Amino acid sequence: MNAAPIVTDHSPRRVVIVGGGITGLAAAYALQEQSRKANIPTRFTLLESSDRFGGKILTEHVGGFTIEGGPDCYIRQKPWATELCQSLGLGGELIGTNDERRKTFVVQKQRLTPLPDGVMLIVPTRITPFITSSLISWPGKLRMGLDFFIPRREEKDDESVGAFVRRRLGGEALDKIAEPLLSGIHVSDPESQSLLATFPRFRALEEQHGSLIRGMLAQKRSNHNHSGNTAPSSSNGTPASMFISLRSGLGELVAVLQEALTEGDLYTGVKVSSLERTQNGFRVGSTTGETWEADAVILAVPAYISADLVSHLDAELSSMLSAIRYVSTATISLAYTRNSVKHPLNGFGYVTPRSEQRQVSACTWSSIKFDSRAPQDGLLLRCFVGGPGREELVSLENPELVNVARRELAEMMGINAQPLFARVYRWNKANPLYDVGHLERVEQIRNRVANHPGVFLCGSAYDGVGIPDCIHQGQQAAEQALKSLSLELA
Repeated sequence: MNAAPIVTDHSPRRVVIVGGGITGLAAAYALQEQSRKANIPTRFTLLESSDRFGGKILTEHVGGFTIEGGPDCYIRQKPWATELCQSLGLGGELIGTNDERRKTFVVQKQRLTPLPDGVMLIVPTRITPFITSSLISWPGKLRMGLDFFIPRREEKDDESVGAFVRRRLGGEALDKIAEPLLSGIHVSDPESQSLLATFPRFRALEEQHGSLIRGMLAQKRSNHNHSGNTAPSSSNGTPASMFISLRSGLGELVAVLQEALTEGDLYTGVKVSSLERTQNGFRVGSTTGETWEADAVILAVPAYISADLVSHLDAELSSMLSAIRYVSTATISLAYTRNSVKHPLNGFGYVTPRSEQRQVSACTWSSIKFDSRAPQDGLLLRCFVGGPGREELVSLENPELVNVARRELAEMMGINAQPLFARVYRWNKANPLYDVGHLERVEQIRNRVANHPGVFLCGSAYDGVGIPDCIHQGQQAAEQALKSLSLELA
């Protein structure tokens, strides 16, 4: 065990964290907990420009319905979100999806066609459901089967998701499976989306097995051998589902995190406008004229905001950050009485290929996917709009967006009932795009920011857009900041 550093200055080190989304909150909590263990007196200031903390995590409770304005879950395989929930005493509140109802539909010629059973991400792993599915034509199925014979790509450089899927599985698989499913995760255009930054697993399967299908089958056998005939379980008691949420919604994580932050100052409604280096560290200024002195600064905000803040420190770094593109999206949640909807709701929802040219890109049947999202006699559905090439929809007024969603549900699911209520949530320039070459771009940014000791970048723009990724990046930034402060004190 490393000995605690010898502290010669007992005044607390000051850290300003800009951005109160899940990344900034996780950074503040990690800084608080790690500084205690390391015996480094530290005081943080968390500054958020909006009127609330949580960023895209936003949960509302209306009439017994639990509505998620942003993400509704996170992936279990990445441990950082679950570990944080457990450390905050929320382990018993974790819930998984209702996997006995797990089915995804794809819009095909204005009808909902089920995705074949056994499709893992984009790869078929069960022959009979795939062969008998009407989603892919026979020429398309034969083209996907050629994946067994197409040689692996020798070049190691990045390529777009679209180019990769088209090369391995063909254009129809890209159009009907890969694009609608994968763009729902990353809100990207597959023709510009970086494979290595978003789905490196696909490249790894190709390199190791020479075939996506062969690789997925091998992985499926390995998982089966390790788990027997039962669903995989977690040693820490968390749900075994691929996707995890909280019983009262993800907003509970934000609320409990706020309560746990006792060794710092938290401000909402503060827009940071300047960052400058001083003789003793940094000065952070706001649009209201308030300033904060800091020994270290963590920027947990979108890259374009960081670009503005560092422009006086480093114009080249600012330019690199500005190169990361963002798009806008919106969600429309509609609540119904269950008996007013005749659709069987035999799945988690549906996705829509771009080729269908519809306004709504996906619809989640929220109260089917998770328990505790609607009263027993209620139903909650959520439609998605926006993203690359569709951003103009986000600027529509709320009544217009609700009408877009209602027309969609009428045409695709036969739902003509009047909703009990509707909620619209807009996320303007909130979704970073990981374009081809993203990993190299981020590496250059990291190398450049290293020239500015005491400044740390984290958030969805860099090393992953999911909740676990953002939490992990906040924790890493806190650890790096604390290390820099401990070196000053040693």
